[in-house]
Amino acid sequence: MKDPFSARLTIRSVLIGLILIPVNCFWIIQFEFNRWSFPTYLVPYYNVIFCLVLLVGVSILIKRISPAWALTPSELLVSYLMMCMASSICSHNMMEILVTSMGHAFWFSTPENEWKNLILPHLPSWLTVSDKISLLGYYEGETTLYHWTHVRPWIEPFTWWLLFTMALLGIMLCINVVLRKQWIETEKLTYPIIQLPLSIMDPKLHLLRNRSLWLGFSITGGLTLVNGLAILYPVLPSIPLKRILNLHRLLTDRPWNAIGWTPVTVHPHLIGLGFLMPIDLLFSAWFFYWVLKAQRIFSSAVGLQGLPNFPYAKEQSFGAYIAIILAVLWAGRHHFQQVGLSLFRSDKDQPDIAGGISNRAAVIGIILGFVFLCFFSVQAGMGIWLSVAFFFLYYLLSTAITRMRAELGFPIHDAHYPLGPDHIAIIAQGTRRLGPKNLAVLALYHWFNRTYASHPMPHQLEGFKMSDQLRISTPRVSRNLIWILMLAIFTSVVSTFWLILDSFYRRGSASGFYTWWGSGGFGRETFRWLESWLLHRTEPDLFAIGAVSVGFLLSIGMMFLRLHFLWWPFHPLGYAISSSWGIHVWSSFLISWIVKLIVLRYGGLRSYRQTVPFFLGIILGEYMVGGVWNLVSIIFNIPTYQFTVG
Repeated sequence: MKDPFSARLTIRSVLIGLILIPVNCFWIIQFEFNRWSFPTYLVPYYNVIFCLVLLVGVSILIKRISPAWALTPSELLVSYLMMCMASSICSHNMMEILVTSMGHAFWFSTPENEWKNLILPHLPSWLTVSDKISLLGYYEGETTLYHWTHVRPWIEPFTWWLLFTMALLGIMLCINVVLRKQWIETEKLTYPIIQLPLSIMDPKLHLLRNRSLWLGFSITGGLTLVNGLAILYPVLPSIPLKRILNLHRLLTDRPWNAIGWTPVTVHPHLIGLGFLMPIDLLFSAWFFYWVLKAQRIFSSAVGLQGLPNFPYAKEQSFGAYIAIILAVLWAGRHHFQQVGLSLFRSDKDQPDIAGGISNRAAVIGIILGFVFLCFFSVQAGMGIWLSVAFFFLYYLLSTAITRMRAELGFPIHDAHYPLGPDHIAIIAQGTRRLGPKNLAVLALYHWFNRTYASHPMPHQLEGFKMSDQLRISTPRVSRNLIWILMLAIFTSVVSTFWLILDSFYRRGSASGFYTWWGSGGFGRETFRWLESWLLHRTEPDLFAIGAVSVGFLLSIGMMFLRLHFLWWPFHPLGYAISSSWGIHVWSSFLISWIVKLIVLRYGGLRSYRQTVPFFLGIILGEYMVGGVWNLVSIIFNIPTYQFTVG
């Protein structure tokens, strides 16, 4: 049988992806820098879905002229995954933070803040930019990147960060190769997030011919169109969506005012995405949000002012994530034992290489990449044992989030600082013991630890799952996917650096043109944390460590109860995301849960399947019309309606 992936993909689909990578990076930078909208805060990314639908439309037109030139599902998959990698890497949750932090400390160092003695001596010169001539153009603009005096200071740090990023994400790919068989073939996880792009790609599903889809599309597309026109022409009425009200403004008396920011939202696309999630996980997502609110009210009622961080929600979530992934790895221990034994077999003797490369090669890749990251960190100034612990915890957390996407399909899985391994190092050791060199490197690593909302690792595994669903999953296909994803990572890093630097040298990061970035952007955030760590020396936080333990034990207990009692309704993944910024859309998921509960109870599984296209249309309507408003905003440089959760 002819392999459709290799026959139709090799050049054309990769070239399409390479063209669309800078297009998507430009789209994201335009909105996240100056329009206070964040396309990468929820998945699937609406900018990528928009481009995918356009590709399908162009392919349909081409098919009428010459069927042989129409894009195959495998080619669409490659373009989709390359755009996903670009969006993840470019976003304000990753590379935008790095680029805008590299020269920040040197430019904003003043006699008043004393950064010259406090911070600058601890920053590795080969990872930062200190040249004042180059930084002058970067921050004030009215010049061009394409001058040697401007480019030269960026070359060395860019090269090292490029190698670092390739290793960081390459290890994720190798981990996903190891996980692929257990999570895709053995456990058969549902991967709710891939339903929309998969339905668009696979012509056998006939999604575009489904009337229910177009009904849902018409409803949300119409709402988005009306609200967009109301922004352009304020005399026109708008339809209230998104944040309807804030409960914390109604609850002003103690202890109820401790509830904090609690918006009631109606996001149609999130209602649609929630409908695709498993119902027990959907219930747990909003239920544990209110458990956390109850903890805050309780702390105010009993007067726990001596513990200002109570209930240590982030620490509880971290403990829950670690418990979940360790339990999942234990459940698949027989598979991972075989993976361990593969180290002693040659590649040709591997029993399973459907992941594209052998388990032995994947494990060796993980080891070599991990050694490189630790060596890189030690050279930057971090202690060897801290380096090992940091990246071990980072990949545990990354794998936990990948598991959450595969099983729960929660679309907004941000894990805002403080939650990552950098925070765990600080509460476990204290800033006094860690010392300025370790703290400086932890601050430089803030760019991939600030939040995990656009984490690239889940997209990689979803690519393997989608190739399996499209019935093109062969060793050759998977191997090509791996190399294409690595090419996409490389191209995305280069594109992001180029687009940001080109824009800032023309307009100036501190010129006032950029609403958020003019005051330092995420560089300000990065070094604000470092300054605080260096000025306020702390000891280990036993209460925070205890909260991590509580989150760990509660999650283990819930998983035990789920294993032994089928009626147990609570899932620890819902507990893990209870401190997430994204769960503030709890009311949209509550609506999804109620609707899905009614459909399943009174119509059964058959009615649910018949209803899914309608909710896919609900998502697609906002994505496509919202994407058009995005393009209008970029082309005419005017504010337009933003339907997302930003």
